[in-house]
Amino acid sequence: MDSNEFIYGFTLKSKIKSLFSSQICFFVFFIMDKTQILTQLSAISTKDELETWYQTYLGKKGSITLAFKEMWNLSPEDRKIKGQELSSLKSALEREYQQKADTFLNEEINALLEKDLVDISLPVKKLEQGFYSLLVKTRREMEEIAQSMGFRIEIGKEVVSKFENFEAVNIPISHPATEMHDTIYLTKKDDRGENYVMRTHTSSAQNYVIKKYWVPIRVVLPWKCYRFDEMDPSHDTMFYQMEGVYIDKNISVANFKYVIETFLSGVLKKKVEVRMRPGYFPFVEPGFEIDARYEYIDPKTGEKQLSKRLELLGAGMIHPNVLRNAGVDPDEGRTGFAFGIGINRVTAMKYGVKDIRYFTSGDLRFTRSFA
Repeated sequence: MDSNEFIYGFTLKSKIKSLFSSQICFFVFFIMDKTQILTQLSAISTKDELETWYQTYLGKKGSITLAFKEMWNLSPEDRKIKGQELSSLKSALEREYQQKADTFLNEEINALLEKDLVDISLPVKKLEQGFYSLLVKTRREMEEIAQSMGFRIEIGKEVVSKFENFEAVNIPISHPATEMHDTIYLTKKDDRGENYVMRTHTSSAQNYVIKKYWVPIRVVLPWKCYRFDEMDPSHDTMFYQMEGVYIDKNISVANFKYVIETFLSGVLKKKVEVRMRPGYFPFVEPGFEIDARYEYIDPKTGEKQLSKRLELLGAGMIHPNVLRNAGVDPDEGRTGFAFGIGINRVTAMKYGVKDIRYFTSGDLRFTRSFA
């Protein structure tokens, strides 16, 4: 026998032996008794034993996995028949395995529950319900009323340049309000090399919102302002203010009076009467001090009474220089009004609070009394 015959004979014998072994492996698996495998499963008493059983039959190197891999040795007809039988067996074993695993899991959970037993009949601590502070509640009500009147809401920036806070709204740099006793300066500087400031009024956003939305425009800006002020029952270093800006063609003082009366009546939920006194503000011309009063029922006599007048806001027709700084030409018939109203003061008036420092004191007794 030459070498070629030997190699051919050896190779043929090897293939036959390999095929025979595969067939034996496959059919030996099918000869295995399903009942015997399940009997092994039922006898398992620990999770480790269960894992070993799983790896033996269902794992990556388990008997069923290997049997699936050896199916290529079968004829197409046998592969179909044996494949269905093998899949059925695998599904049955997986189902029984999962039931066994769930049993162990439930036993662990029950053991933990018995260890950390909770008596559900014991009284529990009542969870407190959150609520808005008076300032936030009033601010949101004011925003909703303004939106119903066609105004959009804008927050603006709390840290602004001196130009935005003063020059853009026609306040000269020489004005006393720019000094340290009124304005809080920061160490960071702007592009002009000047220190940024904490805005002293929401008017600092007028230039920004006019350029952002252009004219005609109706917008209110409610948020925080800061002043280096002495604190007393009517003043605080941080307070909430709402700026209103309305610019269109041929807007007059009469338009302003109607808008502000409607707005305040909605906020205070009473028919409000306003008094407009001449007042000077650099960013408006003419300017007004707005005092408000309303009717109420005297709880002692039951008769209608008029409240005392309370100064609530400053307002006026927007100065032409402010319009020009924002790129609006007042000679084209564009006019408008602006107003700034203290939300702290409105809240104090609405709820009868004598000292606005209570709003930011952090005293929960005060806060909860209005919950």
